[in-house]
Amino acid sequence: MNILTLMETFSAVVETGSFTAAADKLGLSKSFVSKQVSILELDLGTCLLYRTTRKLSLSDEGGQFYDHCKIIMAEAENARAEVMDSQGAPRGKIRITMPQSLIISGFGQLLIEFQLQHPEIELEVTASGRVEDLVKEGIDIALRVGQLEDSSLISRRLADCTFQVVASSQYIKKWGIPSQPADLMQHNCLIYGDSKINKGWLFRSPSGETITVKAKGSLTSNDGILIVDGMLNGLGIGFGPSFLFQQHVKEGRLQLLLSDYYQPTTAISALYPLNRNLSRRIRLLIDYLSERLSI
Repeated sequence: MNILTLMETFSAVVETGSFTAAADKLGLSKSFVSKQVSILELDLGTCLLYRTTRKLSLSDEGGQFYDHCKIIMAEAENARAEVMDSQGAPRGKIRITMPQSLIISGFGQLLIEFQLQHPEIELEVTASGRVEDLVKEGIDIALRVGQLEDSSLISRRLADCTFQVVASSQYIKKWGIPSQPADLMQHNCLIYGDSKINKGWLFRSPSGETITVKAKGSLTSNDGILIVDGMLNGLGIGFGPSFLFQQHVKEGRLQLLLSDYYQPTTAISALYPLNRNLSRRIRLLIDYLSERLSI
């Protein structure tokens, strides 16, 4: 039997968690699905799945094989979609990962507008600030803030941003304004916990010296909306990329602090694997974001 067919069946079993659910997904009988997995295990000479009456679980070899299956299935889907793209309107799936801070600051709306323009393109968006193995995870594009030291990825700069310190006038009136980064240790700082910045807030002195402040406070969260709401309600001082605060600063709800100590401008970039040929739909999305963000 074709190895790709067996891999597709095995992947469906892993992703659905049972032979029955996989059979329903593939439109096959449960016994046929089970037989295909057994044929695959016999061919590979190893056990891929541990079976009990209650659940299935992957063996170590099964986990390794499934990682390869995801990559191969994603590439097969890309190949199919790329050919279909050339036949007419762009279509197919784009898997994207991006930090929540980008989603709530307007990038999410840009993705929605893009999909309204291209309804046959399916977007699968994961909100995450961790640095994934894009190939292993089957991700097409990662939107990230700052430079990543990964030679296996190609980076396209979409926009610039600066990391800023902000607080509401309500907080400032009650607790005062820090005059230098070290003063933040005497303030209630709200920590966005889904980012490298929660390990230390970085500044540069007017003389060029790098300053790291291990900020502390009453609220730490990987929910950017909660952190911004805390600042807007006078709970504390926040630190993060300018795009997260720009509308609130523009409309006077938040004020910039310590602006003489900001680090140099950094990039918001689209990252994708070096060895992946970009399909028409992916190039279309990257070009769209670049154009919209340059306005």
